[in-house]
Amino acid sequence: MRAKENYDRLKIVGLVLSLIVLGGMAVYWFGESARLAEASETFASERIERGHEVYMDQCVSCHGAEGEGGVGPALNDKKLLKNTLNAVFFSIVRSGVPNTEMPAWSVDFGGPLTDEDVKDVVAFIRAWEPTAPEIEPVVFEPDASRGALLFANTCAICHGQNGMGTADAPPINNPTRLTSLEDDWYRATIKNGRPAKGMPTWGTVLSPNQVEDIIALIDAWRNGAEVEAAFSITDLLASAVFSLQEGDVDSASLQVSRALESAEGAGAEVLRNAASQLAAGDNKGALATLSALADQWPLGDSAAGGEIFATYCSPCHGAQGEGGIGLPLNPSEFVASSRTPDLVDFILAGREGTAMAGFDGRLTEAEIADVIAFLRLWQP
Repeated sequence: MRAKENYDRLKIVGLVLSLIVLGGMAVYWFGESARLAEASETFASERIERGHEVYMDQCVSCHGAEGEGGVGPALNDKKLLKNTLNAVFFSIVRSGVPNTEMPAWSVDFGGPLTDEDVKDVVAFIRAWEPTAPEIEPVVFEPDASRGALLFANTCAICHGQNGMGTADAPPINNPTRLTSLEDDWYRATIKNGRPAKGMPTWGTVLSPNQVEDIIALIDAWRNGAEVEAAFSITDLLASAVFSLQEGDVDSASLQVSRALESAEGAGAEVLRNAASQLAAGDNKGALATLSALADQWPLGDSAAGGEIFATYCSPCHGAQGEGGIGLPLNPSEFVASSRTPDLVDFILAGREGTAMAGFDGRLTEAEIADVIAFLRLWQP
């Protein structure tokens, strides 16, 4: 009879080998997981970088360089990012939003972006979320200085400058009257008028916000404050030129004096020269002076304009104005032949149906004037 074989030693050896293999596999998978995680992080980072390039090429003109919004809504908003899935962003970018200025960007709908491009942009937008600010809705705040401007242009002809009254209408800026009548009375009177007493119905002319600005002015007067009207020098110059063309020297003199209240530097010097010409009866000379200033107003700083151009305009028009998505500006017959105030209005409003979005709310008139001064350097 054969002796019974003992396999214990083989079992032990097999067990040890199995443990070694499992240990090796564990080490491998641990390293592989770390490698995969690193590869995933690298891929995500590269996607964000590509998305940034696409965003600066295609989206910045409407949504702002930092996603702060402009023609389009703000995207760098914590509430929006928290409550919006990537799939929703993808769909909106890909197919656009009907009846708005948000076009379809996918090649499937005639746009320039592939689905991978759209995913890259969504990844870039999502990367804002950890540090995104909470953007609160804009709340209208009545402004007495805007009210003073409205009063000067619409009410003063009857109620006098600063509401001091005339032979045709009672004073508004009168302590006794102001304390005896409440805001609701003034609000209703402005909106509905008093036709039997010659007071027009301004509710069909002024917006509700404009009415509230005038009420803010009345409140300021009630508190004894002196309020300066927020006159636009651009509008005053245009009005002064028109007045002189119509032979209304008194109105032109009033408009020049109003402009001088807020003008500074070289512009103020030209206005003082025009005022002297009017005082001396040189109406033709004053018209030439004011017309030339109106064509160039607002005066800008080309150095500051270069910095603004680099941030807001170069993504579409090129770093040297050579063009790209937008038309070339170096040189540009349109810029060279246009008056500064017309260019300001154009840049504020943009051009509908093109990538040229308006900058109203993103740049001030003074900043736009700086950009125009910079663009003038490129013109023959």
